[in-house]
Amino acid sequence: MKLAVKLLLAGLVMTAFVSCVSNKKYDALMEEKEALSKSLAESQETVATLEDENTSLMEEKENLSSELTQIQSDLAATMKEVENVKAMIADKEAQLKAVETELNEAFAVYQKAGLTIVEKDGRLYISMPEKVLFRSGSARLDKQDREILETLANVMKANPSMRLYVEGHTDSQKLVQGAAYRDNWDLSVARSVSVVRYLTDNGVDPSQVVAAGRGEFDPASTGEGADAREQNRRTEFVIDPQVADLYKMMKG
Repeated sequence: MKLAVKLLLAGLVMTAFVSCVSNKKYDALMEEKEALSKSLAESQETVATLEDENTSLMEEKENLSSELTQIQSDLAATMKEVENVKAMIADKEAQLKAVETELNEAFAVYQKAGLTIVEKDGRLYISMPEKVLFRSGSARLDKQDREILETLANVMKANPSMRLYVEGHTDSQKLVQGAAYRDNWDLSVARSVSVVRYLTDNGVDPSQVVAAGRGEFDPASTGEGADAREQNRRTEFVIDPQVADLYKMMKG
């Protein structure tokens, strides 16, 4: 009887012990489960965030790729324009060189009398002293003057994209009493206008030519002697292929 009681008590103790151990293990497992659930939720949230970021990065990549393609296309178009402008500049420079050669040949006989042709900064400068073009105190064109200007007219007609500036210049000596012109400035303007009118009457487009009179205010020589005054009495022509406009296009 006593043994049975002891065994019963022992069984109760063991049951209580096992029950206690099972509860602790259960609680531990539940805590672990909650921790894992929390960790899983955080991981899922992190994955969702990363997926959103990935989607955003992919969209940004596509946008950048599209922008890059556009930039490359624009660059190719710009480079093509630059090459076209360079070709146009080279063509105009070649035209100007051909004009210079033609005028040097046509005006060779007048160069001994002081006519000069100089290429500078992409323009052609022709200076004709009074003894080559016009006579003292006059803006009237004689036969020789007209022959010279016919050559210029032919050049301008053959090169319609070029512009011609005509400038009249005088010395500082006052005009004689009763002269046909008010002063040297008036005379220089009359001479340039006379040239321009003859050129346009012979087929040159009026939009190609510009007339200007400088009087004695832009001397070729600042000396006081007869030689200096002779240098200052001149008509100057500037042939401009308008290359500067093309350079602006290229830089713009």
